[in-house]
Amino acid sequence: MTARMINVLSPVEKEAIAKVRAWRLSSDHEARRLLQAPAHLMRSLIRIYYGHVKLRLGPIAAELGVEMRSLERSFVDEFGKTMLEHQTEARLEFSKIQLCSQPRPKLSVIANLLGYEDVRGWARFFKQHAGKSPSSWSRSALDDTPHERLC
Repeated sequence: MTARMINVLSPVEKEAIAKVRAWRLSSDHEARRLLQAPAHLMRSLIRIYYGHVKLRLGPIAAELGVEMRSLERSFVDEFGKTMLEHQTEARLEFSKIQLCSQPRPKLSVIANLLGYEDVRGWARFFKQHAGKSPSSWSRSALDDTPHERLC
């Protein structure tokens, strides 16, 4: 990875790459295992960062020395979905958990944690994938009968 590429990385990408580099230096068995299985490493990073919208996977693949196409094929073979689909699921799951929290954080806080510049972008994402606006989903999730409750 060139110095020029490092300057254009988002903070979350820089953090993820630093984590990969730390794992390389670690004597931790689990970290070593992840480095040997790039698809599993990417899945772990997606989960660690809740599918963060600014976590582009290409720079991380480059840090691992793996071609993106090969990594994507390996990921699909291993998990039955693309890395983008997994990112979307992780982001949606994190959003729902936050919306069920008591006290519920402000929508702007949830959007910011996921890397959105404003609430509207995150709310569009949420509505597209959950079928309801975040506020509407949260109300209905909390109002359902206990055996159907989503929270």
